[in-house]
Amino acid sequence: MSSVSQMPIAPPSDWETLSQPLQPFLGDVTRQLRAEVNAFDPAISNFVQYALANSGKQLRPMLVGLSAGGVEALNDDHATVAVIIEMVHLATLVHDDVMDEARVRRRRPTLAANWGNEIAVLAGDCLFAQALQRASELPTPVICRAVSRATKNVCTGEILQTLQRGN
Repeated sequence: MSSVSQMPIAPPSDWETLSQPLQPFLGDVTRQLRAEVNAFDPAISNFVQYALANSGKQLRPMLVGLSAGGVEALNDDHATVAVIIEMVHLATLVHDDVMDEARVRRRRPTLAANWGNEIAVLAGDCLFAQALQRASELPTPVICRAVSRATKNVCTGEILQTLQRGN
């Protein structure tokens, strides 16, 4: 056995170090995500922009970048997939905040706290729909199917959680 295979690989000790090699990719994802606001009716774009601005550490886009980058060079399609996943995730957070009656997420008022549950639910639905539309524009239906399946699973989980509330 070689000494190389016996040496443990030390993982990066902090988020910044881990994400540093992906900063150009994550920047592309952020730009694409911000541009998605233009896909919505101007009368509701401020709600969507508010939801999209709450993307946190970009864990999901980073996982897309790390996964795809391990196989091939990162490209615009990878960034688009990361944007789709992030929109689905943010839509689930908007809906979750309504379900949990949350007033704050990531140190700022939730969309529901600012504009009410009806606007929040519909804005979350719009994010889901936009994510599916973007997925349908990719050259393969695989991503669209995965997004649909994931969305269905999340919604099913929320229903089951609601049915078990207080149990």
